Formats: sequence, C-alpha cells, structure tokens
Amino acid sequence: MKTFVLAVFVVYLTLCKGEIVPGTNDDSEENWVQRLYRDKMKGYQKPSRPVRIHSHNTTLRLALALNSVDLDDENQEMSVNAWTIMSWVDEFLRWVPADYMSIERLHFDDDDIWMPDITIYNSADGADVHPFDRVPVLADYKGTVYWFPPTHMKVHCDLDLTRWPSDQHQCTIRMGSWSHHGEEIDIQIMRVNGTDGVMKTNLEKNNRWELIGVEATRSLTSLEGHDPYVEVNFAFTLKRQASTHASYVTQATLALVVVVLASYFLPLNAFLSRLLMHLFALASLIACYYTLFAQLPTNGGPVPVVVRYFSGTIILTTISLLSTILLTARSCSSCGSPSASSTASGLGSRLAGAVSSTRVLRNVMPQTSTQPYSHLETELALDEEEGVVGRPVPPRTTTIPPAAEEVKEAGVEFSMVRKVTNFLLLLLFTIAYVVDYVVLRSVAV
Repeated sequence: MKTFVLAVFVVYLTLCKGEIVPGTNDDSEENWVQRLYRDKMKGYQKPSRPVRIHSHNTTLRLALALNSVDLDDENQEMSVNAWTIMSWVDEFLRWVPADYMSIERLHFDDDDIWMPDITIYNSADGADVHPFDRVPVLADYKGTVYWFPPTHMKVHCDLDLTRWPSDQHQCTIRMGSWSHHGEEIDIQIMRVNGTDGVMKTNLEKNNRWELIGVEATRSLTSLEGHDPYVEVNFAFTLKRQASTHASYVTQATLALVVVVLASYFLPLNAFLSRLLMHLFALASLIACYYTLFAQLPTNGGPVPVVVRYFSGTIILTTISLLSTILLTARSCSSCGSPSASSTASGLGSRLAGAVSSTRVLRNVMPQTSTQPYSHLETELALDEEEGVVGRPVPPRTTTIPPAAEEVKEAGVEFSMVRKVTNFLLLLLFTIAYVVDYVVLRSVAV
C-alpha cells in the first residue's frame, strides 16, 4: 500500500506538469484523452455521491503529508501546512483502458466531479474559510480518485505553561464530513510511509518547537436522532526548544545567589560591603523578574514554576538583607562602647603627662583656665628639690576596675554570638537557595 500511494503521488505531480492534460490537441493521444473526458462527464451528477446504489456508502481514506508545524503560544494557535491525501472510489469514473488507447489515469477538475465535504471542525479561521486549495484530482480506470490539495490549518490549543520554558503541549486537528454521517461517508485512516495517517518525510525543521509525535485516531460522534458522524483526529505533541531561555534563567540566577552567599564570608564589621552586595543581587533579581514576564505569553493559565522560583528567590534575598542589617549594624555603634571610652581617656592622660613633664610644651600649650597646671607645677617643684628632673619616670600600673572587666567579657561573648549567628544564617540560606535552584533546574532544563 505504501509503494502504491507513493507511486500515485509521483504520477500526480508528473501529470500536474502538463504531460497529460485534457483540452489540448498536441497528438492523437490527446484526442483520446478529450474523448475519455467527454464520455465521463456526459450525464455526470456532481451533487450526488458517486454510488450507483444509494444505500451503499462511500469509503474515504484520509492522511496528512506534513510540511511545517508551528505553535503561536501568545494566541494559543497551532498552524500546520501539509498535503492532505484523500482517496475514494467514484463508480461513475470507471472505464476500460483498451477502449481509450490504454489510458489508465486522467485528471479531472475539482469543479467537475463530486468532492467530499471534508472540513476542520475546530478551525481557528472559522467555517467560511476553506482549508484546501483548488487543485485537479487524479482518477484511474478502476474509479479510484486521488486528491492531494495543499492545506493550511489553524486550530486553537489550550496551553499549560506550568513547566515553561520546557513545556510540552498537545494540539488536535479534528477533520470530518460536514453533512454526511457515517452511513454515507465512512472515513478511514490511510497508512502511508509506515505510519497511520501521517507522513513526515518533507517536514521542515522548526527552531522554536520540536514535533515529538503525531497520532491519528478515528472516532464517532453520535447525535440524538441521527446516525453517528465519523471524524479523524490528528493529535500533535510539541515541545519547546528551551536552551536559550533555560540558560538565561538558571545561569543568571545562580550568579546572583552566589553573590548573596559570598557576602556572609566578609568580616562582620564590613556593613557597607555586605549591604551593597545584597542590594545589587536584589535589584538584579527584580530586573530579571520583569524581563521574564515580558517573555512569558499572557494566556491567563496556571502560574509557571519559574515565576514562583523567582518570587521565592526575591523573598529569600530580602530576608537575607534584613538579617545582614540586624547582624552587622551593631558594629557601627562600637565606637561609643565603654571599652573605647576607657581607651580614649587613658590616651588623654598619657598625653597630658607628657605635656606637663616638658617645660617647652607646657609653655607652648595655651592655658584654658586660671590654674591649669597647679598640680603639675607642685609635682615638678618636688622633683627639682630631689634632683630627679629629667630622669625617666617609672611606669605606673593601672588597675582596671571590675565593671570594665565585665564589659570586656560581655563584648567577647557578644562577638562570638554574632559569629555563630552569621554561620547559621549562611547555612540556612545556602540550603534554601540550593533547594530552590534544584527545582528550577528540573523545570527549565
């Protein structure tokens, strides 16, 4: 059957080029073609089904030879360009080849003979648009008619973008007779090229959508009070070519997550650096989020997992930013701590001692009160009497009060708590980001 159909298809294309066309007078064979054409058209009734007994049905065999398949996810429409292969038996187009110089095949115009009223039930172009181009039909001496019209079909599809950009969709083309039920026209699926109803030999490659498979099935639609109608359903399974979208989503997000986690390795007093790294990652994620929305078709269906992932990542980054502010902002207030004040007061005491022990510096330094150096001059006078002026002063031992010691120990404990908290936050956000990223990879790739 496969070889026969392909052979008929080749003969059909050959005859379309003008090798045997009725209506010309190039040679004697053409005269016989005209005679055969006139004989078959004499008394032919086009509106009636081509059967001599009205109770007999007409068996129509149907198949598709695909040329291109595309899916418009914005308008949720699938477009298919193909050759529709139809075959049926016309009992009024039979002849004996010996009576017509062994002519076995002849072309007829589609306006001259009966044609099946096959239409697309779920067409997006409406019922007024005829999907088949007007081309001649090929008939052989046994009455078998072959018709291969170029066909443009557009149907609606219900798209589910949950797994965008690695989504996969199924769209169905429903074809059948518009006015004849199954007792009059019995539609069967033709087997061509080793498959039932579909030939993909001439299918063009689509860079956006990959055709996973096409399945042709035959079904009956019953209406109350009427015989069942026969229809053939062609189910197309298409998968999006998502390499570019997947790289954009996964790689950009991974880089920003690494920036957020790297900020936890900075010193705790690097408040500004941590803040800037979080703000940069958060702003970039929001920009990617809106860019993603611009690429997504607005079909009002379920929310894609990628959008949920971006929302979760933005929320995690925001929580990480707030945690960083609460954790590191304490470092900026350490300059007013008791330990810092005691250090500053000790430094001031040493400076005052140095000034008072040197006459030149004491004379140069301005006096801010009536008796600024009274206690210092008393000490210098005593030293001069003892003759020890200029000798090195022995170091004085300072005694740290118990309150300052407790403050110092409390500061050390607080610093350890902050370091442990920083590590726990790093561990927590790392786990959260890894789980989020694994979910994204399973969807986007």
